[in-house]
Formats: sequence, structure tokens, C-alpha cells
Amino acid sequence: MVLYEMSRKGKHLYEAVDAIPSPYIVLLLGAYFLLGYLTQLVEDELPTPLRDSDINRDTTDRVSEESSWRYLYEIMGEEPRVCGTEYHLNKTRDMKAIVDRIAVTANQNVRTDWQIVTGDYFLKSAAPFVSYYDRASNIAALLEGESGFHGNGTIGSSILVNCHYDSVPYALGASDNVIFCAAMAETLARMSKRTKKLKHNIIFLFNGAEENPLQGSHGFLQHPWSKGVTTLVNLDSAGSNGKATIFQVTDPRILSAYKAAVTRPSAQSLGEFLFSSGVIPSDTDFRIFRDFGDVHGVDIAFTKWGNLYHTRFDRPEYIRPGVLQWAGDMLLGLLTQLADRDDIGHKVPPAGAVYYDYLNWFVVWQSPALSLLVDAAAVLAALVSTAHYVWLVGPRLSTVRELAFAVAGRVAALVVGAGVAALVTLLMVATTVQLRYLSRPWLVVALYWVPYLVSAVTASHLYDSWRSRKSGLNRSIRTLQAMTATRVVLTVLLSVSMCVPSLATARYALSVPLLMTSVTSLVTSSVVRTVRLKAYQHLVLECVVSLPCVMFTMSLALRLNALLLPTVARSASANPDLVVAAVNVALAAVVSAAVSGVELLFSRRRLWLSLAGLGAAAAALALTPLEPYAASVPSVQRHYWFHTQITTYNINGEQTDQTTGVFVSRQDAYTTERVLQALKTKGIHLNTRTDFEEDCERHVYCNLPLYRTSFARNLARGLFLYTGGPTATDPPAGLALSSRSCVGDTCVYSFTMTGTAHNLITLVPSEGVTLTAWTLSSPASPSTQWGGRPLYVIFHSVATYTEPFEPFVFNVTLNMGAALSGAALRLSLHAHRLHHPHQYSAEYAALLHSMPDYFNVASILTFRNNYVF
Repeated sequence: MVLYEMSRKGKHLYEAVDAIPSPYIVLLLGAYFLLGYLTQLVEDELPTPLRDSDINRDTTDRVSEESSWRYLYEIMGEEPRVCGTEYHLNKTRDMKAIVDRIAVTANQNVRTDWQIVTGDYFLKSAAPFVSYYDRASNIAALLEGESGFHGNGTIGSSILVNCHYDSVPYALGASDNVIFCAAMAETLARMSKRTKKLKHNIIFLFNGAEENPLQGSHGFLQHPWSKGVTTLVNLDSAGSNGKATIFQVTDPRILSAYKAAVTRPSAQSLGEFLFSSGVIPSDTDFRIFRDFGDVHGVDIAFTKWGNLYHTRFDRPEYIRPGVLQWAGDMLLGLLTQLADRDDIGHKVPPAGAVYYDYLNWFVVWQSPALSLLVDAAAVLAALVSTAHYVWLVGPRLSTVRELAFAVAGRVAALVVGAGVAALVTLLMVATTVQLRYLSRPWLVVALYWVPYLVSAVTASHLYDSWRSRKSGLNRSIRTLQAMTATRVVLTVLLSVSMCVPSLATARYALSVPLLMTSVTSLVTSSVVRTVRLKAYQHLVLECVVSLPCVMFTMSLALRLNALLLPTVARSASANPDLVVAAVNVALAAVVSAAVSGVELLFSRRRLWLSLAGLGAAAAALALTPLEPYAASVPSVQRHYWFHTQITTYNINGEQTDQTTGVFVSRQDAYTTERVLQALKTKGIHLNTRTDFEEDCERHVYCNLPLYRTSFARNLARGLFLYTGGPTATDPPAGLALSSRSCVGDTCVYSFTMTGTAHNLITLVPSEGVTLTAWTLSSPASPSTQWGGRPLYVIFHSVATYTEPFEPFVFNVTLNMGAALSGAALRLSLHAHRLHHPHQYSAEYAALLHSMPDYFNVASILTFRNNYVF
């Protein structure tokens, strides 16, 4: 029948096409939502876990998930492994015993080492500081390859693979990062059974101080083995499940090996854009190796289930079967491939790349220059497809004019859709609860996608009803026209983004859909020109040929939301829903772009009724104040509580003020509200304070406890509960001026600090005084400005447990100027005990116990002492 209706010159293009009844558009949207769910299933598919009995004990090309689990439990233990604690030291011993045990049974030579190292560096981040570490521990195992060691004792070419076995104080860290340490141990055990050496050494670094932050990796750069490193595979986590994703690349050689070795790859350079631009506020050891060691490679991390990251629910029971199998198979395949490549024998200069996988089936990667050519090719393909449409309808001025009107219609529909979604979001923020998607990620579809799509479709039909009376084109041609217009809009957006170099790693989110839809449009328009299709046949054709593009963009949307939703929940933003709404409207526009225009194949008769029903269902959800937090999901509200004592001394060393209580740092839009609500519910009456703006102007860091400089932005909006103070440290936390010696205008101040294993020191020279040097190896560079004066910040830690605590002694050299006889320096010590629940006071323990189960409280005991010297 279809063949019978083929037309010699497409006369049927000007004949009327009966519309699809409007109720079916709801079914179409439902089908695409179902496709999104199926895409999620494809994304989450994991390999079948292998047991020890499934493979030979000497197998070198597969890993056993059962064996990996044993390593995971042995490395993890039963408590958080916080740097500087006795338990961390015990687990460091266990980590060394694991690699020694592997070395004893190996067929190849495996060397092991427990490095204990001291050093410091200036971390240039969004909130910079000097990081000083005393006796950081690293456990390293070296699988010797043919490169081995030279006759003079120096090491040959080596591949470095890094994980960290330490954890934050309030989590077991099963996924962050024991899961990769277990995969590394299993991979080392398998590779050590090889009968033939690989070409290059492989260094397995089990880093003992990543959460400290990033101190273990810097310490390893002092190790003799680091001198032979030619490339890096860094492994970390910001989630618990799925397949870990490559998200930073500075050595494309590893991408090439990864592409060849990994059967279910996961790589997105869009993550690199989000990470480097600061949208994702985090950091990994990758930065340290790159910036301080000139070591380049790839950064790989888990990102799914980010709501468990750095919470008490980062536990083994939440890791899905198959995750460890995938991690081990990926790592074993990648390292085996890398270690036998000739070109890995030397370092290469850092080079960027644009890369992405298609539904974990295969990886595409290009150099930035080639990627720009691909982007240009996508633009060219879109122009060709546009010209093809013009030729199809007839190359005349009226065709171009109507296409221009169609472009305006697409833009209008986009603006209306985004505008309605924005209004709905503002209404939700004003009347309901934000962050509801935290425990129900699917809600973003109802809250943001549906309002956008319903209003955009409505606007599209209203615009089309006006233009169709003037153009006289039939329904199928108007659909092709609208789809062509969508590609024109994408072409303009891509062309503009090509002029912004910083968007290079993210542009494929536009260029790939544009290229795919431009190519498929040549097929669909040719079919429409040749064959007389009914509206439903045309719809099926467009939906089928666009399926690969839609699934690709849906995959991007799913991954981006998996990363975004937990991130905004800990961003301390007052209106996180506005960010989530903006991103999801953009995602809805990109995903729907592949079929934008097919809505015109549906009848306008009673269309409003069909769309109104869908909109009403979304509105009901939008206005329902669902609880964002639930301990059972789990989806917790993150808290940082500092049980603190703040003491101020004058220049004579006399105490002038002291305040005790609990400072609750703002982590999301409801931190203060929920704490006050919980206190009221439990009948606990405490004096409280919430406004610290004036204190922030008068005092360094608002005269509040500060653990990391990144927390400073939330101090002014925190909550202070006035209670008794924390249990005193032994010896007491404090800082004393040991000596002061001056030669002319230059004075050297020597300080001695006592107290705890984790400290933050701030120094502000007085007006006219300049800090010119100190005893640290890092340059005396200010971290920021306060009150028009440079502010210096030192993060200090004893990274491996020692008893008793040895005082920290440091000197500061000042050019005194006119302040030779007066106060020269304002100095504050923030002394922290990170994981000491047995030292909680009874009052504080009771306060913590009274909080709701959905609170995830990171509790730190802090002493802030303010001095003038």
C-alpha cells in the first residue's frame, strides 16, 4: 500500500494529512518517560559477580568480586579511619599486611613500603590555604615490570594507580574510597600471578591522607618511586554505585588504552567542565599529582547515589552486586593494557581531550582541535539538512520566510516553556518545601520537565495555528519545518559556544545531538518526499530514527542529575530548587530537541484537555509538601556541628572573653530551621543566635570555629546554640610565643602550638607590618584578604597517630615598619578533635541524641583561641 502511494515528484506534499487524535500525545510523552526509565536500566546494568569458585586462583585476566569483598571488609574495618586517630594507624598496619601477603604469594616481584612523610604545600583552590602534614602514611606496592630498577638504584618507567583508605570522621567510607582500594588489592593479587613481566612497573598507592585534605598524594611525591612515574590513574568516589566515570584527562594515552580494554566504559568530559569550573565544589588527588608532580593521567570516580557520599550510610550494604566486579574488571583490563604499551615509557606534556561514552557501549574521544572540527562538521551537517528541507519544499523566498517564522516559533515555545517552568518553580519555593527530589529523584520530571513540555507544546500549537493559515503547508511539511527550525536554533547555540574555549569539553552535549538529527533528517525528509505517509506513520518514522539520539541525551540527563541533586543539597544555597529547575529545563530542551516538531502531527482539537490533565497531575505533585529527608531511603540532611569554646586573649596574654556552645554550619536551605524545630519538639530550651554579619566584619572568620577555609562562606548564616563547653584536651589546646628577636625592622616570632592532631591557624599582620617569611617550605602567600589586610591560613595535621602529641613549632618573620613596639600580629588557633565520640560531654551527647534520625551530624570538638602579639 505504501509503495503504491509513492509519488514521482512528491505531489502528495501539498495534500492534506489527517491529524493524530490529541489524547495520543499523552501516550507519546508517557512512552518517552518509559524510555527514560529503560535508559536508566541500561545505565545501571552491571556484570554478573564472580565467586572464587568461578575462576582459577591463578587467573590473571579476571577478578573475583567475592575476593574483592574480603579485601573491602579487611581494609574498611568497623570504624571511620580518620587521619591522626589510633584506629587509622591500626588499619594502616592492616593495609601493609595485605600488600605484604600478596607479595609473598606472587609469581612476579612485588615490593612494598610504608612511607611516613612530613611536608607542606600551598593549595590554590577557591578557598586557598597552606596544608602542613606531619607524618602522613602511605602504603605502596610496586609490581615490577621489565623497566624495573636501573643499576644506579633509580626506578624505571612506572604507572601510578592511587586510591585512599582514610575516611571522613562520620562515615565508614565503603565507597569513598575503600571500594577502589579493594579493587586495587584484587587487581594487584591477580597481576602478580602473571608468568610474564609487563613492560612497565605499576605502583599501587594506598593513600592514607586524602580526606585531610590531599596530603598523602603530596607526600608520595617525596618517595623515590614517584620519580619514575610516567602516567597516572587516580581513583576516587562521590557516590556509591553504577560504573565509575572518567571525568578528568590530561594524558589521552590512557583514554586510548581504556577504549581498547574496558567493555562497559563510562567517560564524560562534561564532568571535567563541571569540575574545573567549580560547579561541583570538590577536589581529588589528581590535582596534587598534576600541579605539584607534573604527573598526568585520568581521574575516575563513582558518582551514582551521591546522597550517601560522606554520610553514615556510606556502608557496604548499599553497594550493589556487580559494582566491585565492574571496578576490578575495568582496572585489571586498563592496567594490563597500559603496562604493555611502548609509548608509556616516558612522560608526555599535559593534553586535554573531549570524550564521552554512548550508553556504556563504546567511548568516543578526540583531541580539542579534532573536537572543534567535529563541532564544525555538525554545524555544516545542520546547514546541509536545512538546505535539503528548502529544496524539498521548493527553493523560493516564501519557503525561507516560513522557515524563519518557524525558527521564531521554536524560540517562542522554548521561552514560554522555560518561563512557565520558572513560574511554577518560584511558586513551589514560596509555598512548599525545596529539595523534595533528594529522596525521590524522579520528581524532577514532574516538577520541571512536565511544566516545560506541556507549555512548550501548547505554545507550539498556538503559533502553528496562526502560521498554518498563511503558509498553506500540510501537517507533515510543517512538522519537518519545525524540526529543521529546531536544528537551526541548535546550530546557533553550538556556533556561539564554539567561540568560548572553556566550553570545549562540554560542547558535545549539543554537537552530537545536532549531528545525529541532521543526518537522520535527510532520511526522514527523503521518505516523506517519496512516500505518502499518514500522520501516525510519519510519527513512528521520526520516533524510530531519533531513538539513538534521544537515548544519548537521556543518558546525559540521568548522569548529570545523579551528580547535581546531591551536590545542591549540600551547597548551603537558600534556593537550590532554582538551580535544579534551570538545569532540568535545559536538559528537557536538549532531550526533546531530537523530536521537537512532531507535536504538530497531533490534532489541536481538545488538545488543551489532554495537556491540562497531564499538567494538573504535575501541579498536584508540585504543590504537595513532600518531606525531602528520610533516614530509611536513605536521604539525610547533612550537618556540621562544632561543639566549641572560643577564648580571646589580649596582648598581655590575659583572657578577655570566652564563649561556649555549639555552632551549626549551614549546609542547606533548612539547616537552621530544622535544628530549631527539633529543639522545640524535644522541649529543649537554649539561647540561640543566627546573625553573624557584624562579627564577620569585626573578627577574622566571624570569631567562629573554622575547620576548612571552604566552610567560611557559610559562617555568617550559621546557628549558635549556647551550651557548656567541650571536654578539655590534654594537654590544653593553645599557642604560645616562645621567643621574639629583632634586627632593625625585622623580627622573628617563634610559636609553639599544643593540643590536637587537626588544627587551623590564621595570621593577620597589623597595619604597616608585612609577613615576609616563615619556616614552612611553601611560600608565605596570603590565602585571602580581611579588613584590607592579607590573611594567612595554615591547615596543620598530625596525619598518623602518635602519643603524646608533639608540639608544633614554627617561626614567622615580620617586617615591622612603624609597629615595632606595638601589636604586630593577630593570630587564631582552631584546634579540632574530629572523631572522639567518647569525649563528648553528657550535655552535648544528649543534645545529639535528641535530633531526628534523618540528621547526619558530622560532629567536631573545637577550641578557638584568639591572640594578639
